[in-house]
Amino acid sequence: MQGGIPECMPSGSDTSDLAARPLGQVAYERLRTMILAGEVRPGERLGERELARRIQVSRTPLREALGRLERDGLAVNKPGLGYFAVEFDPRTVSDIYEFRELLELHVCRGAAERIGDAGTRALRQIMAMLARFEEQESLSVDQVREEVELGFRIHEIIAEEAGNAMICETLMQLYDRLRLLEWIDVLWIDKWPTTRREHRDLVAAMLDRDGERAVAVARAHLRRCREDALRVIKAQYREGRHGIQSRPFIRQR
Repeated sequence: MQGGIPECMPSGSDTSDLAARPLGQVAYERLRTMILAGEVRPGERLGERELARRIQVSRTPLREALGRLERDGLAVNKPGLGYFAVEFDPRTVSDIYEFRELLELHVCRGAAERIGDAGTRALRQIMAMLARFEEQESLSVDQVREEVELGFRIHEIIAEEAGNAMICETLMQLYDRLRLLEWIDVLWIDKWPTTRREHRDLVAAMLDRDGERAVAVARAHLRRCREDALRVIKAQYREGRHGIQSRPFIRQR
């Protein structure tokens, strides 16, 4: 992990191998990182001219990248208007979490039975890194971003260790969309301490190879996250209809 972005999500700052990769791939990786890192706001128009200048590619690879982002569920193509970063509505949030719960409870049970030495080492390493964050009185924005990514990495490892490649791939796509919602815990309702505790409990159950306990912890975690996310999204929709600009809650620690 580098700069809070997991290995499967290139940071876009390393240009050493740009010449070796198609420009469409380069544009896709950079745009994806910008959206997932919050550099592009939900619902913001992805203007081709400005993005081409910012990413330093022509419009052809940029359009290829935008098409891939649309297939990933991270961008929306509105005919006659162009592409926009995905913006969540309450129904979409509810559907995503319902689908995630179906898949993730299955992989929790399977991973507890099949997790290997590499998986257990990876989980222990992540928990050691997270413990260092908890010891600090306050965190920078980059540190918070890294901690969020480590939390997602726990779920990714569990999905990988379950042994079903198709379910794992589907969950990875869901996690990309959910990265945009995870900041609700951090910035809007100050539930990150709860998320930390839930992650500790989930990893403990996994390391004990206790599938039923892992399923119970994951179910409670996902349903709590769903309810919190829906509460914030619904409030934003109500405020939007009345012309009120909502502001995040910033923790003081």
